[in-house]
Amino acid sequence: MVIGNGFARPFIDRWLRREYRTEEINRLRSIVGLTPLLKYRPDAVPSELWSPRRLNTLIRELHLSSYLEIGVLDGETFANVNARRRYGVDPHPLFDAVFLPRGASFAVMTSDAFFATIRKSKHFDVAFIDGLHTVDQTYRDLINTFSHLRSGVILIDDTVPSDEFSAIPDQEASYLARDAAGLEGRPWHGDVWRVVMLLDRHHPELEWRTIIDEGNPQTLVWRRRRGANVAAASNEEIALVMQTTYVEEFADGVPHYFQPTSESAALAECISSLRD
Repeated sequence: MVIGNGFARPFIDRWLRREYRTEEINRLRSIVGLTPLLKYRPDAVPSELWSPRRLNTLIRELHLSSYLEIGVLDGETFANVNARRRYGVDPHPLFDAVFLPRGASFAVMTSDAFFATIRKSKHFDVAFIDGLHTVDQTYRDLINTFSHLRSGVILIDDTVPSDEFSAIPDQEASYLARDAAGLEGRPWHGDVWRVVMLLDRHHPELEWRTIIDEGNPQTLVWRRRRGANVAAASNEEIALVMQTTYVEEFADGVPHYFQPTSESAALAECISSLRD
């Protein structure tokens, strides 16, 4: 189900939004068992929200206007990206998806269903991929997004696991293994890191930089040449990257082919490349 601004909203919700601040609306909605609204911030994005900070820098410097986010969850990043048009995709969002600002639409469905539904001519300028933390789903999201991306950029979340436990692709198994090892916390990155292996092995048409200096490690990906075709690796090629373990690949730290760098350097290189 795609929800946008053109859909009718219940009278009571319209009245609440007109009469109360977001915090008070959320309190009233919790009383009747409704999910909270997104908290849109009119002020500058806090520095600890690294995803919208990075995306907003790209949007501002490259004059991008159309944004796609896959895996929205509680909407914190989606709410704070300053794009004129925003599209969110998540089968189980943790907020009421009918409450969207002007220029925003939301698809309550899987990313696979979303890409099967939208027209081929639909394009975006910038995208954030933060869906299911597995190589097959994230890689499929990457390829599908590039088929709808103009000469823009994609930011992939969770590309560098914090340890071998966070690199386990099954979330529940990751937590159980961490508990068995007597470790605290619940970091979970899955095997999204294998997507970067696929970039290195099979995508000479793409450029990327992995941000590792602050916040959650993320990888920026863009075309080296405007309009270059981005075709998926074969199933056999994908199977090959599954043969390497996290412990083997990260034995000496973040692999060099991840192009690890600082946030400022990654953004500067991406912006410079896409401006040329």
